[in-house]
Amino acid sequence: MRGVVAAGFVPGVRSRARAALRDLLEEFVAAVRAEPFDPSRGARIGAELVDLRMSAPPVLGTTVTLFAGRLPAAMGGPAGDETRQRTAARGGPAGDESRQRTAAMGGPAGDETRQRIMALLGTLSTGFVAAQRDAALRAAEEMNRAEKIHWRGVQADLQRRLQQALLHRPDTGLPNEQYLRKHLAETIAGRGGERLGLCLVSLDRYDEVTDTLGHENGVLLLAEVARRLRPLGFLAHLADDQFAILLVGTGGVDDVLKVADRVSRLLAHEVAVTAGVVERAAAGTDPDGWLHDARLALRWATQDNARPGVFEAGRAEDDRRRHRVAATIPAALAAGEFTLRYQPLVRLADRAVIGVEALARWHRLEPRQFIPMAERTGVIHELGRHLLERACRAGAAREGLRISVNVSPVQLAAPGLVATVADVLHRTGLPAGRLQLEITETAAVIEHRAVLDRLAGLGLRLALDDFGTGYASLAELVTLPFAEVKLAAEFLAVPRSGTAEVLRGVVGLCHALGVTVTAEGIETAEQERVLREAGCDHGQGFLFGRPEDGLPS
Repeated sequence: MRGVVAAGFVPGVRSRARAALRDLLEEFVAAVRAEPFDPSRGARIGAELVDLRMSAPPVLGTTVTLFAGRLPAAMGGPAGDETRQRTAARGGPAGDESRQRTAAMGGPAGDETRQRIMALLGTLSTGFVAAQRDAALRAAEEMNRAEKIHWRGVQADLQRRLQQALLHRPDTGLPNEQYLRKHLAETIAGRGGERLGLCLVSLDRYDEVTDTLGHENGVLLLAEVARRLRPLGFLAHLADDQFAILLVGTGGVDDVLKVADRVSRLLAHEVAVTAGVVERAAAGTDPDGWLHDARLALRWATQDNARPGVFEAGRAEDDRRRHRVAATIPAALAAGEFTLRYQPLVRLADRAVIGVEALARWHRLEPRQFIPMAERTGVIHELGRHLLERACRAGAAREGLRISVNVSPVQLAAPGLVATVADVLHRTGLPAGRLQLEITETAAVIEHRAVLDRLAGLGLRLALDDFGTGYASLAELVTLPFAEVKLAAEFLAVPRSGTAEVLRGVVGLCHALGVTVTAEGIETAEQERVLREAGCDHGQGFLFGRPEDGLPS
């Protein structure tokens, strides 16, 4: 026990350790005396030392030293005789005590005893080391298992946090669009026989709010919006300025409209909102369809200035049809499908033809249908250039005729419009003074005053088309470089008392500003007479001629 304690740590109570060591010693001695002799029993003793946690390497050295040096003497043989001689030389009872122990133990002696002890010590060392190795492997496996468990926990936490990040908005903590799609799919699968409602809410001018109040206040606004809307249904945050509310078990679109109205009232003091709603049976639908239709309804609400917009399948089909047609416009333009027809412009005083208006035509659709499509898709710029060049080439071949070409307000926003017009005039050879550009009266006209001035600077004439529809006033007309106004056909559509006086007043004011006046939509001799008496300069309409493929002779 003293040797082991000196060699390494001995765990537990010392008396138990002594008892265990005594048992192992007796087992070792029994193995030496056993017949037949089995050296492998030493391996179990070495393993037991490790199991007792007496596994420090010096413990093995101490064990081998003590057993090899002391045990043979205790069991008899040459070593024992030598010990007895040294004891006898010293005298005293110790020699007698040693002889008594040796006699008591009995058994093999001499060289055979030493050989058995050495063989057992060999297997004891092997068993000790093997047990150490096994213990180390078990410890390593335990550590590996514990590490795997730890990392599984870490990975599970990371996965949870990643899922949270992927499926929720960081600013409000609400489910995002991906989560909403997943939730919609589960709801549709679980409630196929019920009706659902989806209300898409957009915060008006949210970018202006953040620009004015700062990003941090914008985030606070989103958090407040989320807090107020959460009780209304399953709430998701799709974009900075867009929220969605999913309703289950609706009885019709009115249920969703009521929620949209509550949203407006709940947020009335913080921000204005626009909403688009969809309501229908869940069976046979999918998340993509719900979100697409809700966004379409939201766009309609913005276009129609309606609060809220309600999805309608018929209108959606009309939109799809228009988009399909709009997609064919570039190819149709390249194929030369767009043509011009020319309608005469006459001087009312003598009905002399002073010019023509070049009108765009496409065999597939009416101008009022394809022109807005071209404007929305941006094709209007290429289409306008094509038709302008075609009209100018035709006009250059005829002396004296004024060529009037329509320019979309969308074209006014193009940075290269003035350069395009100048290039067309140069390449076609049409004098600038014989080209008149007609620009429809809209709010955009006033916004692009600088562009109008540069166009007028080319020497061409500018005409304000559909004058009187409410966007431009005579006061604004003074500051704009228009040489002519074209009265909207509505002036003549429904004759009523006082119409002649109104016409005379408008024409007189225009003349006072140095602007000539053309009336559109003249279809009867009576309308011509009234306009002539009112002092109107020029006229255009079916009374004088319909649009034709070529220039009038």
